[in-house]
Amino acid sequence: MTIKKAITLLHLWIGLVSGLIIFIICITAAIWSFSPEIEDLASYRHVIPKGIPVLSVSSLKAIADKQLPDKKLNSLLIFGDTKKSAIAEFYGGGYYYAAYIDPYTGKVLKLRDEGHTFFRYVILGHYSLWLGNFGKQIVRWTTLLFLIMLISGIIVWWPRNKAARKQRFKIKLGTSPKRLNYDLHNVLGFYASWIILFAVLTAVVWTFDFARDAEYFAGSTGKTFPGYHDVIVKKQIGDKGIISKIDSLYALQAASHKKNYMTTISFPADDSSVYTISVYPHKQMYDYDAYHYDQYTFKEVPVTFGGKYADANNGEKIVRMNYDIHIGNIIGLPGRIAMFFAVLVCASLPITGFYIWWGKNKKKKSTFRH
Repeated sequence: MTIKKAITLLHLWIGLVSGLIIFIICITAAIWSFSPEIEDLASYRHVIPKGIPVLSVSSLKAIADKQLPDKKLNSLLIFGDTKKSAIAEFYGGGYYYAAYIDPYTGKVLKLRDEGHTFFRYVILGHYSLWLGNFGKQIVRWTTLLFLIMLISGIIVWWPRNKAARKQRFKIKLGTSPKRLNYDLHNVLGFYASWIILFAVLTAVVWTFDFARDAEYFAGSTGKTFPGYHDVIVKKQIGDKGIISKIDSLYALQAASHKKNYMTTISFPADDSSVYTISVYPHKQMYDYDAYHYDQYTFKEVPVTFGGKYADANNGEKIVRMNYDIHIGNIIGLPGRIAMFFAVLVCASLPITGFYIWWGKNKKKKSTFRH
């Protein structure tokens, strides 16, 4: 058996074993791809600018707290676009709610159970096959198999000579359904593989610590990944700092970042955590600046990871880029469109691949009978 024949068999059996799971992962990714734009069409996500300053963070927090007094407000999202409503998020313990608030008047436009929406259901299928932690483990290992299948598929596709090469780059129309299916699998699969490879690699980095550590090590030229640690402050006895102090800190960051897509204010989760103000300059998420403040003194708390983008080493910058690379957003809308079509093609590959295998298997049985 030649090496290429062995790789072909490896590609085949990985596809047969994981094909259905890969189909679900890819088709849910395609459905979710433009969910932000679709959901942004809702009227409660938009307001009419009043020509006045938006309400303070403390005022918006007080309004949000009244909506769900038995739940803790986690974060507040304020957009640079003056026509967008502010969003107050409550999550934890199996729930996820969002209050959409007019940032000028304080009117609550909608209180929405985000944990039970259509796109939430779709993304849960993408992460866990709707099977909870057990499903996450299945997706985790299937992602690694998917990477092996992509690489083996490119090797199997690679033509042996110049004559074969001419036939591998285009779909031959007007042929039999069997030949057309073969071309759809091989030609479209080849082109899509070079795009989806980035999504799969970033997924592997997310799900396997060794891959993330290696990525950080390479990017930072030899440094160890510091880990995702909560920023901790010393718990103090007595009253906490006055919440209104966060208003001036938010105003300070708003003034220093004249143009921004979104600012998030994360509130302390407990008595030893911090306020965090994160400023995102545009829809790409990686180059944000995060400022952490002691909830008692409101002094800035220095961090070694997850702070200002300018202070991040190349390893951290690469780690931050994983999400934008994963969805194609690293190059904006064109990248997201390319990734959308790539995952659609990849969703079709288990189907066309199975049909190729079934046809060959059926032919072998027919030959054996004769």
